[in-house]
Amino acid sequence: MNDTQTNELRDALESQRKEVLYDVSRHAAKGIGVGVIADETERADKIAENMVEHALSYSESKLLEKIDHALERLACGVYGICESCNKEINVERLKAKPSVSLCIECQIKKESRVS
Repeated sequence: MNDTQTNELRDALESQRKEVLYDVSRHAAKGIGVGVIADETERADKIAENMVEHALSYSESKLLEKIDHALERLACGVYGICESCNKEINVERLKAKPSVSLCIECQIKKESRVS
């Protein structure tokens, strides 16, 4: 990976980080409370909405962790190297998803073990 590609990927990670932080704060600010609601249907809707907000917040916080990890790896000079096999991760894969830390082969192996 050359310096231009590294800088583009750093910019992409930092931009994605800002977007995720915005989304996290937006979900946190929503703070949907169930409180005392007489109508059971409305209460069920609020509970379901809370569950969706919680799932989104969790997903966004996990993505934020991956982005921060990628930025740390970039600072250490090991970004773009698979954490499993130590081979270079394809630049096109990094462009598509800059926060990845595994090459496609190792990602496939990991997913097949989880399934």
